[in-house]
Amino acid sequence: MPVQMLDPVRLQRAFDLARGHVATGQVPAAVLAVATSRETVRVEAFSGTDFVEVDSRFAVASITKPIVAAAVMQLVEAGQLVLDDPVVRYLPEFRPPPRGQGEPGGEAVTAWQILSHTSGMRDIAEPLERVGIGATRIYEELCRRPLASPPRAEYSYCTDSFYVLGELIRRLSGLPYPEYLRERLFKPLGMVSTSFDPGPAGARAPFHAAPEAEPATEDTFSALASLAHPGAGLSAPAGDVVAFGRAMLFGGTLDSARVLGRPFVELMTREQTAGILESGTPPREPRYALGWAKSGLDGSSPGSPAQFGHAGATGTRLWVDPAHDLVIVFLMNVWGAENHYGLSAVQALYGALD
Repeated sequence: MPVQMLDPVRLQRAFDLARGHVATGQVPAAVLAVATSRETVRVEAFSGTDFVEVDSRFAVASITKPIVAAAVMQLVEAGQLVLDDPVVRYLPEFRPPPRGQGEPGGEAVTAWQILSHTSGMRDIAEPLERVGIGATRIYEELCRRPLASPPRAEYSYCTDSFYVLGELIRRLSGLPYPEYLRERLFKPLGMVSTSFDPGPAGARAPFHAAPEAEPATEDTFSALASLAHPGAGLSAPAGDVVAFGRAMLFGGTLDSARVLGRPFVELMTREQTAGILESGTPPREPRYALGWAKSGLDGSSPGSPAQFGHAGATGTRLWVDPAHDLVIVFLMNVWGAENHYGLSAVQALYGALD
């Protein structure tokens, strides 16, 4: 992995771009960070209508997915879980019926399929409709709700299916998944402020919703956080997300703390969905790994084919590119925000590579 240098003038342009989005009121507040395998190069907070600091917590939304996926891969590395085993081998109550007669049902669903969004499962509700349902009821519903398509037949992004992964973590480790994440990932990597508890109001960035995503409110966010959603519920400051990204960039180790072996990082970050399409007109190639998106394969980003990362519904983005020795974190707190702001920061930071 080459060690990259960042041109200071072009680096400043990238941070000025993020500052401009906040100054013009397009984004209420944001934090942008860039790091390499050697160090965190720069972290800066931009306050607009909201005041934030570099250590403010943001709802990272679906960046939760690769974090939980790393925990699942720890179980794989330990030999406790085989990705191609049917989930029912470990969770006997997990028995979603097939979509139709003669098709496979839950007995064919594997952890690999859940991590790659090819299980045939669908979310049981829209994000804001989950308030008041409860995490236990969501899991129970997933165990008996008919599949929407046969396993591995198509790609369909499913956040609620990560509750099944959370239960796998609990059964195989003996720890509830929030505790497992804290002990096996957050503490070793120094992610001391990452939690399903967003923390007191003064420690977190205020929560907003894009006009088309209303009526999401701060109270809605608190209710969603109470679900401890293993696919979308974590809150974290930029420094903690950078630490996780750098650990993955370095093959599962950060500052002598090893949380995952390099072969398992390589397994979870390479494309898994080749030949599996997402339905639509026309059908789309999803370019997904195991808990990670592969944006560097879609032809529209400056990332290398080795790149992996994830975006969140609050406008957050984690971007890791081993070929360019680069970790980028962009955080804002607007539910339903456009990808534009995070992606423009990513492009500008690639422009700073010397």
